[in-house]
Amino acid sequence: MLNYLSLYASDFLGLNIGLVGTLLFANKLLDGLVDFFIGWLVDNTHTRWGRGRPYEICIVGQCLATLFLFLARPEWGYAAKIGWVFSMYVLTFSVFGSLRTVAMPAYMIRHFSNNQELISKASSYGAIITMLGSIICSSVFPMIMMNLSAGALGWFTPVTIFMLPAALIGVLRFVCCKEDPEVEATAVQQKVRFREIFSMFRQNPYVWLFAIILLAYNVSTGLGAGAYYFDDIVGNVGMAGMLSVFSFVLLPFMLLFPWLMKKLGSMGKMIFIFCVVGVAGYVVCFLSGAFLPGVLGGYLLGQFATLPIAYYGTLFLMNVCTYNEMKGLPRMDGSANILAQFCANFGGALGSLITGLLLMAAGYVEATAGEAVTQPASALMMIRIDFAIVPAILVAVIGLCCLAFSRLEPRAKAFEAEKRARYEEEHAAREQA
Repeated sequence: MLNYLSLYASDFLGLNIGLVGTLLFANKLLDGLVDFFIGWLVDNTHTRWGRGRPYEICIVGQCLATLFLFLARPEWGYAAKIGWVFSMYVLTFSVFGSLRTVAMPAYMIRHFSNNQELISKASSYGAIITMLGSIICSSVFPMIMMNLSAGALGWFTPVTIFMLPAALIGVLRFVCCKEDPEVEATAVQQKVRFREIFSMFRQNPYVWLFAIILLAYNVSTGLGAGAYYFDDIVGNVGMAGMLSVFSFVLLPFMLLFPWLMKKLGSMGKMIFIFCVVGVAGYVVCFLSGAFLPGVLGGYLLGQFATLPIAYYGTLFLMNVCTYNEMKGLPRMDGSANILAQFCANFGGALGSLITGLLLMAAGYVEATAGEAVTQPASALMMIRIDFAIVPAILVAVIGLCCLAFSRLEPRAKAFEAEKRARYEEEHAAREQA
């Protein structure tokens, strides 16, 4: 839904796209402080439901805030529209989104007993279900939006059709998936203080590498240039859903990811190879212009490059937390996600800002609902660059960072095996005593 936020703000509400991007970008500058305290809160959370599981219920608030984000109407005052979009965006990301996302690795690690193989398989197989649902929704939403957004409630009606069921489905994980208490037993238990968090930033380079990976990934996904590309280059915004439909062919490859990781010995090396292919794919996109088969084929290769990033974040953080223990620090499953979560949120807003500033500099003409405009050649070229060349650069950055991250993976695996063996030996000794 949020990939259409810029289009909704500029072409439905009549807001200046550069101003909207700047406001959303400014909000992310404050997210770092919020996420810092949320990470500390998660690391010091001890409830009968577990450490990360209680925060999963925030999915309800996140879906409702997204729903109300699209409630604004063109006839509202300019300040009211800006204030409403900004406020709902803050609730969606900085409040409910941050609580849930920072806590997610702690929840996943504990549910799957800190087992990298289990998490990689669950991430891959679960991604198939996730992608299938996303493809269906992303394909249908543009068509529903085109048909229903002109009604009395505007975009609120088509968004409601998707967000209310999403909230109900999202609650199922909280209800069905419990945490394994043995994960706490194998780790050094101590209250996490702010000084340990700062020590992690100083001593753990991999927390920074993962943050850069997520920054580049979320800038790429936050650009939101696809709607503009299909509206102004291809000539039919409703066909933007074809990007998701065509991505259906990626689903079988997800089954191969755990095997590829095992074969290559590293998740980082696997993603690096994918990124090389992805850069070539985005170049094909740019050269294709309005030639739809080339656009879809190139986009498919580009998405293939970053597909593991969307679903393997917990595996990155498992290794980051293990490195914390290797350095004598607490695992900090929540705090280890602080910088990454900030960069993820910041990257999404930065993507919107980049699109807004690029199109504004190129002379893009905003319009209110129903108004027909002709875009200058400079704006059309900038849309092509924003859709293909900018993501190609970001994918290259991701690939290089993943290659550097791959150096940690064998060391972390050996440390975890040694720690587990030591715990089982001590546990057997206590049982014998």
